[in-house]
Amino acid sequence: MNDRFTLIEIINRSTQYLINKGVPNPKCDVEWIISHVTRKKKLDLYLEFENLVEKNDADKIRSCIIKRGKRIPLQHILGRVNFAGNEIICDQRALIPRPETEYFTELIKEKLNTNFQGTILDLGTGSGVIIITLCIDNDKCIGIGMDNSINALNLASENIAMHNLTNVKLKKFDWNYDNFDTKYEVIVANPPYLSIEEWYTTEPEVREFDPQNALVAKNRGLGDIFKIIKHAVEHLTKDGVLALEIGLGQKSSIIDKMKLHFYNVEIKKDLSQRERFIFANKR
Repeated sequence: MNDRFTLIEIINRSTQYLINKGVPNPKCDVEWIISHVTRKKKLDLYLEFENLVEKNDADKIRSCIIKRGKRIPLQHILGRVNFAGNEIICDQRALIPRPETEYFTELIKEKLNTNFQGTILDLGTGSGVIIITLCIDNDKCIGIGMDNSINALNLASENIAMHNLTNVKLKKFDWNYDNFDTKYEVIVANPPYLSIEEWYTTEPEVREFDPQNALVAKNRGLGDIFKIIKHAVEHLTKDGVLALEIGLGQKSSIIDKMKLHFYNVEIKKDLSQRERFIFANKR
């Protein structure tokens, strides 16, 4: 790009560059990058498409587009992601929040009474998006985010501070070795649920930039889910809610594991109509 391209020229050239690099949704990514750099709404880019772009902004856009062409995730390039209307800091310290998890959070809110005042435990909290969103929307509840990664907990702490939340606490916890010292009314988790074979087939943005241990579990992706179910059996209050995001084809094995200790077991589909979430109440 030279100093004096218009917005539409930059959009078109950048989109073609990303197409050539095999990037999914190239035009959408270009729009997000230009919007971020120029501080303009995406709609305004087309209302002002004939405007020339300042050299400093053009250089920043070019740098971001080159990074995206190397398959660095858009969210890492921007440093932020919008999750359920809230801005979340996003980098390689934790899993990139995805639309299906955003929908999962909406489903959890539907399960809880609007006056819910109990404690929600988020296992494998990562960047904290689930527990932060739930506690922003309901300041009467207490949120506990646990993770075995110090890097993830540091990122979650930054996100909690950014939203000035006083009803969310963090704790280092490894569900393979540690145990809880209390009971909870709600336990939610988006745990690792991919097999190693599935992980090898993911896009470069996932395989090279998301922490592998946040995605891959033993026992065909079921190992960590089974650990969480065991903890929930021991540490959910009676009638307490367990909410899990799960992998494709895993529901039967998970229901078999849950049926002795839970009732109202319900599978919910994601926005692509795939069986992605499971909810249940502790007996």
